[in-house]
Amino acid sequence: MMDKQMLDLEQGLNILSLDIAAEKAALDKIIKVFEEAPVYTVKDLGGTVAEYKYFVYPFKGFSLVDYSLYYSLGKYLARFIGKEVEAIVTVESDGIPVASFVAAELGLPLVIAKPFHYNLPCVEFIQQTGYYNRPMYLSRVIEGKRVALVDCMISTGGTMQAMIEAIKTLPGTQVNGIYCINNKNNYGNQQEEFGGYEYKYLFNTFVNDQNKVEVGMSRALKEVFWQQIDERFFELAKDCAQFSNYSKNGYQVGALIVSADNFEIVAWGFRRSNIHAEQDALAMLRINCPDWQKREFALYTTLEPCVYRNGSGHIACAELINEVPQIRWVIIGDTDTADGKINGAGIAKLHEQKHLRLMNDKKILRCEKEVVHFL
Repeated sequence: MMDKQMLDLEQGLNILSLDIAAEKAALDKIIKVFEEAPVYTVKDLGGTVAEYKYFVYPFKGFSLVDYSLYYSLGKYLARFIGKEVEAIVTVESDGIPVASFVAAELGLPLVIAKPFHYNLPCVEFIQQTGYYNRPMYLSRVIEGKRVALVDCMISTGGTMQAMIEAIKTLPGTQVNGIYCINNKNNYGNQQEEFGGYEYKYLFNTFVNDQNKVEVGMSRALKEVFWQQIDERFFELAKDCAQFSNYSKNGYQVGALIVSADNFEIVAWGFRRSNIHAEQDALAMLRINCPDWQKREFALYTTLEPCVYRNGSGHIACAELINEVPQIRWVIIGDTDTADGKINGAGIAKLHEQKHLRLMNDKKILRCEKEVVHFL
């Protein structure tokens, strides 16, 4: 039975590594299609910029782009949006497809501002882009609701601001945030708020002087990408713990180490006899990865690492981890509240050298020292 459980664990480790590597490959593919988008300049057509430089948004239906990539875009945008939101709102433009995926992911209605009112109760506003404007009509069906605004991009910000002003005229309607695929910052540099509202986007884009699109993952995307990775790998660390013997305080502990470059699980461990789980995983790391000193890793452990050992000749796990600079992040489950000598001391010790995510407290502790983020 134990051999079967270990085989199941190893299969789970391999499947998850491949699954997350595929997710990162999808994001890399999205970045590539942005970088290959053609760039043009439009003369004054009634917009806010006399000579507006733009790139052909890859997901507007004018490019041969893998449409399944919208699944990744919609999934990550959906993670930004709070559970209190009651409807997704967008404008008839290139944002409709991604807003559709977001609404489907969250199981929410999607309301679209359109250039015709269909003889229904609406609020009118002027869609004001960098190179044109037109009247739009937003259904009053969202009146009194908490809504999230989703679009393809913010460039000059004119359209989004006009839609916000229109929503403000609807009694009791609350904007909970603005969420976009990319922030094109040639004509503005919005970061974490827009008009006083939370503003999050997946990619930073910019058209440079060589008429090429520069693109990178936003900090918000990096954070949500690693958050869902940490959640999934932590569950496997808990699976490792099932093989652990019990500590004097009744704990079973599991640990695993993940490569930051390809998400391969390179080592794992669990408490056995006088060997602690983190100690076990670090020993396997050195065996499994001859080039480990040239790579970067995250370590996951179900329990706060110890800061002392009782006469066994072993080094405390927090110290062992700090001695490996290639481990950039440590993701920890429970604080060891049963041991008064540890209870938070292991976390404090690691925080001197590492970034930490505390799973049960839902906290990130960033080290003051320069610790490279993986993405």
